[in-house]
Amino acid sequence: MMIRSTKHTLKFATNSKREQINNLFLIYSLYLQKTIDMLWNKEILLKKNLSSKQVTWMDNLGGQYIVKNFTINFDEKFIKSELSNNTFDKWIRLRLPFIKTNKKVERIELLIPIKEHKHSLKYTDWKQAKSIRLSKNYISFIFEKEAEPLKQEGKSIGLDCGYKKLLVSSEGQIIGKELEQIYEKISKKKQGSKAFKRALIERNNKINEVINKELKLDGIKQIVVEDLKSVKSNSKGKIRKQFNNKLQRWSYPKVINKVDRFCEESRTLFTKTNPSYTSQQCSVCGAINKANRKGELYQCSCCGNVIDADYNAAINILHRGVYSPSIQKEMNL
Repeated sequence: MMIRSTKHTLKFATNSKREQINNLFLIYSLYLQKTIDMLWNKEILLKKNLSSKQVTWMDNLGGQYIVKNFTINFDEKFIKSELSNNTFDKWIRLRLPFIKTNKKVERIELLIPIKEHKHSLKYTDWKQAKSIRLSKNYISFIFEKEAEPLKQEGKSIGLDCGYKKLLVSSEGQIIGKELEQIYEKISKKKQGSKAFKRALIERNNKINEVINKELKLDGIKQIVVEDLKSVKSNSKGKIRKQFNNKLQRWSYPKVINKVDRFCEESRTLFTKTNPSYTSQQCSVCGAINKANRKGELYQCSCCGNVIDADYNAAINILHRGVYSPSIQKEMNL
């Protein structure tokens, strides 16, 4: 089963509707923080779901709470999407929690206007999940579709994911040279600032853009990548502080997750392989020597092979994923 999500802005809602949504999140944050405090103090048992009989504290809240930046999942009883016949594409009908007014319990409904965009239009033939996710500024829909059988014909390619070049294939294709400039821009922004967040969005959008445009999977039955689980975790103290700051803005998981989703939609097998020594091993003779990697160039001291270092790594990644050869360490490693 393939699962995708689309996010839509709430900026088209009126100020009064936005204010009611903000109030909704204020109430939920109080309840959530109170629940967390009680779980932490072992006043209630940790469970996946708590019944209404176990949340008796919700009518007696007090004090200061700091829960923020969360989303609320509503099922079809409380939120529904409806097609619109005006300038908007959809209306979201949201039923808010009970509100007491003059001793009368009332359930307020909000109609929130939504516009489709290029990304959301990709899933018009997918099945929409019953639950809808709401945040203070966005609403997200979940879509599902049965995965089609993988391709049985075609070739396999390896992809090396790097900092200066987003992706380099075992065919020699370079994807995303311009990402390094965005990483540098992010590293110069104050973390947490609006400019910093805008730069992160720019990075994420650029990653999606270049992969969608440049990674062609026609005739490709398998993509092989390195399984870099902790690529940045051990970098502190080993490389210059200035570069380490930029490296932290590189997002290997986002790149690989995007490639994974792209492969899934294209019926292409996505394989992760052991990353050990792929940048130090010669793709021609198999010799492993750390000194052979000279910045952007790989020069083999055994067979004389001279090749782009990332291209060399991509070929090794392909061989590792397809043939799974054993790695022999040399004395001069």
